[in-house]
Amino acid sequence: MLRDFQQTQAEFTHWLRQPDVAPLPVGILPARMHTYRELLLNNVTNFVDITFPVAKALLPEPLWQHLCSHFFADYRCQSPYFYDISLHFREFVRALDWPELANFPWLTELLHYEWMELAADIAEEPNPSVVADCVLADESRWERLDAPIQLAMPAWPLAYQWPVASWSVETDPADLHAQAQAVVLWRNCDDEVRSLVVEPLTAWLVERIQLGGQTLQHPTLNSLADELVTASPGVSHEQALAACQRVLLQLQHGGLAFLG
Repeated sequence: MLRDFQQTQAEFTHWLRQPDVAPLPVGILPARMHTYRELLLNNVTNFVDITFPVAKALLPEPLWQHLCSHFFADYRCQSPYFYDISLHFREFVRALDWPELANFPWLTELLHYEWMELAADIAEEPNPSVVADCVLADESRWERLDAPIQLAMPAWPLAYQWPVASWSVETDPADLHAQAQAVVLWRNCDDEVRSLVVEPLTAWLVERIQLGGQTLQHPTLNSLADELVTASPGVSHEQALAACQRVLLQLQHGGLAFLG
């Protein structure tokens, strides 16, 4: 009895994935099977569409539908949650070797950025509004050269070869050109995801501050300037210090909070 159920279940799911080649399961009306498939396919496609609206808008509609239908048919998701399905879709597209995707070399980076916006939104991190000593507007903090620097909210420094963070559903596909772009994503005190296109130094500083938080050896302005001098021959400590102060103040003005 158990084997019969498993066999029916396998036939059922095989047909749902590939109705053009798989036989209908015995004893189930075709109309019911079509209803099941339409519901499941629509749910999965909606999860993907909601997470990647810009990618959907910039790709030709037939190609987008082709990607979604093959993802539904071929990929074995390990989780039913919408954010995991979206992650699986990104992984699925990244692994494809379709000739038609060669015309869209920006697609992998755009999918990554759009999924990171979702990841930032659902990350299980403390809301900075309840973190003690959260500094939102104190500019004088950057005069304290040996004070430990910590982020007060979740943040993600990102780097791309295409300016994907600047594109929207209104972007003309003819206007897409390769250009390196650094971005910092964070979730603010109102639990809203914010992004800021930044210079590479800014993304590097956020990354270094994050690493300090993971090791409990929080960097200071002096230590960050020392690292920058090491990585940039010809730059003096005073120049590096001024650059770090300028960049972190810009981030603070942009809404990224630090602990004081």
